[in-house]
Formats: sequence, structure tokens, C-alpha cells
Amino acid sequence: MVTSINASKNGAKPFVIERRKAILVFDNPDYEGVRIEAKLDVNLETFLNLQTLANSTENEPENLRQAFKMFGDQILTSWNLQDEDGSNLPADAEGVLALPPHLGTAILGAWANAATLAGERSAST
Repeated sequence: MVTSINASKNGAKPFVIERRKAILVFDNPDYEGVRIEAKLDVNLETFLNLQTLANSTENEPENLRQAFKMFGDQILTSWNLQDEDGSNLPADAEGVLALPPHLGTAILGAWANAATLAGERSAST
């Protein structure tokens, strides 16, 4: 249905898009205490690029590396992760690439699931 509007330039209030964030929650006991905050609402181009890289049929290591770097630099906002020496890992691409593969893929998967659910504020894996 289309409605004609005869409003002045300032007569309609714009719809402001709210960008959601999520705290990813992990039910796996191996990840008890992990707290990761990430943007859910990135621009569509970032989302599609990340999905393309992460789901490449060839699973080329460089595509996966770029997907994890993109997540760390454009989506991840904070976390409470430390390395085995007790040093804080930076919540960026460098920190993501320092993770063990099982944790990195769990984080990326939890984010991908949460980002596609309308109205959700957290995700579980």
C-alpha cells in the first residue's frame, strides 16, 4: 500500500536506525566466564563480506584470516580474554588471530547467529 504525503521538508520525523550490540554467551563449560561484546548491526557490506570470506567453498586460509581480522577490527568491541601468561589480549584483529582455533570459530559462529536474529541482544553457542 502506498500513501501520498503532502508534508513539508521538515514535516516528517526521520527513522533513526539503532545499532544493536550483544554479549555473546557460551553454554560450553570450556568457555565459562568468557565475556565478549560485539556489534550486531554492522553495515550490510561488512556482513556480506564476512560471510563470503568465512564460508568460502575453498576454505582458503587467507580467506579465513581476513574474516577473523574483519571481525576483530570492525565488529568486536570488548572481551575479557587473557593469554596463558595472564596478559590481556587486545580486542582487535591481533587478539582474534592469537586465539586457539576452537575459540575463534566459536566466537565467529555465535556472532553470525546473533547478527541474523531480529531483536535479540545476546546469543548462546
